[in-house]
Amino acid sequence: MMQVPNEQDELESQIDLREYWKIIRKRMWTVVAFFIITVTVVTIFTLRQKKIYEASASIIIEVDAPQVLGNVREVYNLGPGSYWSNKEYFETQYKVITSRSVAQKVVQLLRLENNKDFLGISHLPEEKQASILQEPIDYVEMVRNALSVEPVKDSRMVRIKARHHDPKWAMRLANATVTAYISHNQHTRRKITEDAAGWLKDQSHALKIKMEKAEDKLHQFKEEQKILRVSLEDRQNITSQRLQDINQTLNKIQAQLDAMEAKRKQVLDIRASKLPLDAIDQVIGNKLIQQLKESYFALKEKQAELASKYLPGHPKYKAIEHKLQVTRNSIDREIDKVLSAMESDYKAKLREEKSAKRRLAQAKAEALEINKKAIQYGRLKREAITAEQLYQLVVKREQETALSSREETNNVYKLDAAILPEIPVYPRVKLNILLAAIVGLLGGIGLAFFLEYLDNTFKGQDDIERVLNIPFLGVIPSIKLDNSMDDSNELSLRDNYLISHPKSTVAESCRTVRTNILFMSPENPARKLLITSPSPQEGKSTVCMNLGITMAQSGSKVVMLDTDMRRPRLHKSFGIKSGLGLTAAILGESELENVIFPSEVPGLDIIPCGPIPPNPTELFHTARFKNIIETLSGKYDRVIFDSPPVLVVADPLILSSMLDGVVLVVKSGSTSSDMARRAVRQLKDVNARILGAVINDLDLTHRDYGYYYYRQYGSYYSEKERDVQGS
Repeated sequence: MMQVPNEQDELESQIDLREYWKIIRKRMWTVVAFFIITVTVVTIFTLRQKKIYEASASIIIEVDAPQVLGNVREVYNLGPGSYWSNKEYFETQYKVITSRSVAQKVVQLLRLENNKDFLGISHLPEEKQASILQEPIDYVEMVRNALSVEPVKDSRMVRIKARHHDPKWAMRLANATVTAYISHNQHTRRKITEDAAGWLKDQSHALKIKMEKAEDKLHQFKEEQKILRVSLEDRQNITSQRLQDINQTLNKIQAQLDAMEAKRKQVLDIRASKLPLDAIDQVIGNKLIQQLKESYFALKEKQAELASKYLPGHPKYKAIEHKLQVTRNSIDREIDKVLSAMESDYKAKLREEKSAKRRLAQAKAEALEINKKAIQYGRLKREAITAEQLYQLVVKREQETALSSREETNNVYKLDAAILPEIPVYPRVKLNILLAAIVGLLGGIGLAFFLEYLDNTFKGQDDIERVLNIPFLGVIPSIKLDNSMDDSNELSLRDNYLISHPKSTVAESCRTVRTNILFMSPENPARKLLITSPSPQEGKSTVCMNLGITMAQSGSKVVMLDTDMRRPRLHKSFGIKSGLGLTAAILGESELENVIFPSEVPGLDIIPCGPIPPNPTELFHTARFKNIIETLSGKYDRVIFDSPPVLVVADPLILSSMLDGVVLVVKSGSTSSDMARRAVRQLKDVNARILGAVINDLDLTHRDYGYYYYRQYGSYYSEKERDVQGS
């Protein structure tokens, strides 16, 4: 089953602590130097600081002083309140302790003006003292700067601290500040009560006048409204009862009207439908109409009897018809009288309703008028009562405040006086040195990482592959020679170091580079090699010669061409004194065989530059030069070209397009990544085949770059070389 990496594994892959440790070891002397300088500077600065002593006195600040004359705390705006109000009060008191007013009292109590001991100038010459005293000095601000307040947590105790270079003055300042603050607080309380008493006296006089005016207005209103005999409340009660009675009467009338209106509507509906009016309740309940209707029905019966005996024209039949008509007319007259009476009652009830409404409106208007007067009366009465209450309250408070202004109580108490300090609080030598050590260590480490960040030179294989994205061929260690020899001998010995030290670390490293080049592409071997570097002084000629020697020592037939026609070097390194060289062969002044010189290494031939031409670049474009390359390629196994730096001239770019591969030499700790990237980019622009890069002049004995495996590798061959030489 495939294991899924967790976040911790990914974090460890991103943060390699060993790499950080290597950087610190590499820049160890930077860290140590920064640490020593920081600690030394801070120690010297701390020891040279003037000693400061601190004395501390303690006081207790209560929220309120004892109330001897009762509760008058509202005058001072004190007393137990919310947490935030108390917090604001105490914070204010802390500011008061260090205020200019309290500091001014301290200056007066201790007579600090022109006090030489306080200023610390008593040990100076008289002339110096006089010049200092002539300058304006703010003693109050000096005292404020020397003071600090420290409240004790979860208590009302406060420590007042004073600092001075003289321990006696530190003690005096602390004690004098306590005295000055207590006096200032008591004086402030007394001043507040005195001012409050004066203000209350003025207010009581004004309130007395206002109270008398309010009482006069109330009396005048009662006279105008004639409410002295009968109270306004009684008039309101009478009017309210009258309203209630009229309202009840009106409701009764309206109920009767509703009933009469219903009967009237019934009569109108019957008449509209032309039905007989006998069904009306008033008609049914009328006795006369009932008697007439009985007579009418009796006559009807008699008419029916006569109709069976006589014809309609018979006198008796006609007489009974006449009586029926008379009776019917009488019934109709009586019904009309009943209806007329109903209409008259309805109209009378309407007039009664209208009269009741008029009386109700009058009663309401009277009630509203009385209420309006009651409102005015109540307002005037409240004003009079309020004015009297305020006057009584202010008079009482005036008397209390006048008495409390003579109290000697205070809400601030002195708890402990300051004592003479023996140990200075500043400078804190141990703490400063400890902080300096921490800052020095962290700063040194930070500086080491910063320098490492700024260092963009090449130091190992990872740099080559990460920055240049080309193969890494190997490293060439630094060649250590005797510094006493001259430059010419040193140059020759360095270039021929492999001849004199075939078992050295340098030789083995060159053989490693040679092997990497040979095995890079076995099917398409690079026979024509160009050795170059991004910029001058990076050791590309030395690498070129050492690489040629190792290839010749491996059995290959090798020829090295000095194509650096501006600063040729091969003839010096191999001691060739002939003036002939590659330029003479290109120009046709000499045959190619005449410019090939054998070296002391079997299988290695040298073609020096020859006379330096004025136009080296043009020579590389000639057909004769190309023929020379083809001829040498057929005659030798390896043809190695020592060319100028890529970023200096265009010669290596021209040569690289004609050859099989390019080896780029970068100097350890010298060649910047930007220059190397530019060189690689220019070579790729001309389609050159870059075989890889070699790091030259790597100091394996130094721990800067952390190549421990190279050190062990070199040490092994160094020991083997010593064994061979010893045998």
